[in-house]
Amino acid sequence: MHKLKLYLKLNWRTQLLVIQTFILCGIVRALILLIPFKKFRPYLGEHNADSNLEEDIYVYRQAKKIGQVVSMVSRYTPWESKCLVQAMVAQYLLKRRKIPATLYLGVAKGSEGDLKAHAWLRCGQMIVTGDGARMRYKEVARFANLAV
Repeated sequence: MHKLKLYLKLNWRTQLLVIQTFILCGIVRALILLIPFKKFRPYLGEHNADSNLEEDIYVYRQAKKIGQVVSMVSRYTPWESKCLVQAMVAQYLLKRRKIPATLYLGVAKGSEGDLKAHAWLRCGQMIVTGDGARMRYKEVARFANLAV
């Protein structure tokens, strides 16, 4: 009930973004589980390209809001919505607003010698999603959404 009260206090645009993000998290999670990566890779953007490193304050505000909503919503989905889901959803939401961003994929060795993967999304100089652990990972691929 507490979460519903918080949701109802949001303005209608943010409420719509929350609903849209929840639905997109489910779609992206299903896509990741059901379709081989090489099939949806072209939709992530231009491979090994970079988006701008400088953006104006309006773009940063939009990216920050999207990152916050994606992070919050992903904690409440009944399915797993970890870093790749979050990065892909945020990238899609930014692309819909004609805001360029770059999605990064990285790997690192785990404590038991196994490989761990991580994804993060950058818009300008801001890390929109996946910032917490990204420094421990070596970048292996990047996909830039350059179309504005």
